[in-house]
Amino acid sequence: PVPNAAAVLNLFNDAITPRTRVIFFSHITTATGVVLPAKELCALARTKGILSAVDGAHVIGMMKLNLHEVGCDMYSSSPHKWLMAPKGTGFLYVRDEVIDRLWNTITTAGWDEPKLRAERFQRIGSSNMPALWGLRASVQLANQIGMDRIERRHRQMADHILKEMVQRGAESWTSPDAALRCGIASVNVAPIQITEIENWMWKEKRIRIRGGGPSKIRLSTPYYLLHKDVNRFLAAYDEYRHAKKVA
Repeated sequence: PVPNAAAVLNLFNDAITPRTRVIFFSHITTATGVVLPAKELCALARTKGILSAVDGAHVIGMMKLNLHEVGCDMYSSSPHKWLMAPKGTGFLYVRDEVIDRLWNTITTAGWDEPKLRAERFQRIGSSNMPALWGLRASVQLANQIGMDRIERRHRQMADHILKEMVQRGAESWTSPDAALRCGIASVNVAPIQITEIENWMWKEKRIRIRGGGPSKIRLSTPYYLLHKDVNRFLAAYDEYRHAKKVA
């Protein structure tokens, strides 16, 4: 994982060529849970006349987000993840100055009427209104709790479980820079094989975990997770290591 934001910017800047037209990146990387410096990357793209498109699948509901401050040209997300909205919901944000450069994927009434602006992308026939109302309820719940509280809880729990796993010999695959960490803590638990511990955890403890490679575990900490839940996983992990005689 990258050590800091400057290293990320250097990697992107070095990869830009005269043929580069779009910089597309994940605001939070799925496998390692690294929060990329979206505002700085979008500013870099703007200075070079390049469009910026951001995948924010893990951001909505995990941490605060102001798209005007990010300064991106396009931003999409999957609210069913951390916002816990119904599956199938999502959104696409397009900066007003860029909207006329996009083509519709569905050709229906009004698809080619520029004066409709954003509405022309929403004319798709019948919409799944129950899912959209579910999305609205999820937004209301997050606002009721407060995104400051939610983000703080996510980071605290992830830092806690990361620290506990490192103390048990795991290798952190999450950035050492706290500003680049979020509610996802990824660790390398070699020589343990992820398929073996996944099966054991479910069969013996009814705990579901996800892997990010042959020996990597991705630990997500949504705000409803309690300390006793984390401790239950850690106890099960210790039991597995003892049973398999893993140092």
